[in-house]
Amino acid sequence: MKKKRGLVLVYVQVILIAAIVGWLLVKPARASVLAEVQRLEAHKTAGAPQNQAQPASADTAPAPRQTPVMWRLPDGSQVNLRNYKIVLFMQSGCQYCHQFDPLLKSLSEQMGLSVFAYTLDGRGDASFPDAIPAPSAVIQDLFSTMKPVTPAAFLVEVNTLRTLPLLYGMVDAGTLSQRVNEALILSEQTRAQTQYKGK
Repeated sequence: MKKKRGLVLVYVQVILIAAIVGWLLVKPARASVLAEVQRLEAHKTAGAPQNQAQPASADTAPAPRQTPVMWRLPDGSQVNLRNYKIVLFMQSGCQYCHQFDPLLKSLSEQMGLSVFAYTLDGRGDASFPDAIPAPSAVIQDLFSTMKPVTPAAFLVEVNTLRTLPLLYGMVDAGTLSQRVNEALILSEQTRAQTQYKGK
């Protein structure tokens, strides 16, 4: 019985990894997701006029670069978490979100990995009270023909908008941490291969 259970777990992990690889290779980043991430990042430059050249002077210095948030992955490599965001889909009335969202918030704070929370019912919850109503274009891009479920989370590489699904539904803290680390490893390997091919 234990042997069968172990084989089933290995089979499920292989399917999950294959799905992530398939998603990464087949699903291109869409412009609407790029526009939405740019809109969400705009608050960091709030107050600065958009599309206006500012004259250079001794008083104006270039904006400081963001300090990398380095995370050691299980394979020993390191990744700058500023290159990634987790996109969460939740609902204020979802009992599974009430269980899962505190786990995600805790992990994201521990790692230093940002979370963009979208709500499907227009309201946040205790963990993500400022969740943003999910635009239909973003839902379509990330769920495609699948009916949106909550909680659902995706890892997004912010420079390329390469997107990897992390989960659809409730998982425990250990599984969440494992999936985030696996997705980061896979994304970093793909990024390195892309850079190598570009040279």
